[in-house]
Amino acid sequence: MTPKTPRQSEAVVADLMMPHQANGLRHSSVFGGVIMSMVDRCAALSAIRHCGGQATTLSIDRVLFKEPIRIGELVEVRARVVHVGRTSMSITADVFAEEIATGTRRHTNECWLTFVHLDDAGRPALVPPLFLETDEDRRVHALAAQRREQALADRRGL
Repeated sequence: MTPKTPRQSEAVVADLMMPHQANGLRHSSVFGGVIMSMVDRCAALSAIRHCGGQATTLSIDRVLFKEPIRIGELVEVRARVVHVGRTSMSITADVFAEEIATGTRRHTNECWLTFVHLDDAGRPALVPPLFLETDEDRRVHALAAQRREQALADRRGL
């Protein structure tokens, strides 16, 4: 299998936040589930780009909501594969909210997800290796490897 870079797997999903996506609280903001759905879809696109076939969510390991997103803002999710195992891929997704009229952008969410590549019968399949191009690729890859080892240790402990 030909190695692929994190850049080759990058995917972007964007949407304008509308009133029906509000959480209904007194100081309304976008419902967190709307953002999580966008993150999961964008990460799926990234996984599919990397493995060249179907992939499914194994876990959403972390979603950090740094600040609220308001109705009327443009939300952009950027995801990329940062670590691969035999059949799984670790993916980071960053969420940005933009006030369209002013162009002001905020980094509102950081997310870590794990996807599994599936063959045509729905069984786990081998994933192409990851080629790390930049120092940033190597830094995030090392962090992802640590997170993966901790997740595997946690699963063994259950």
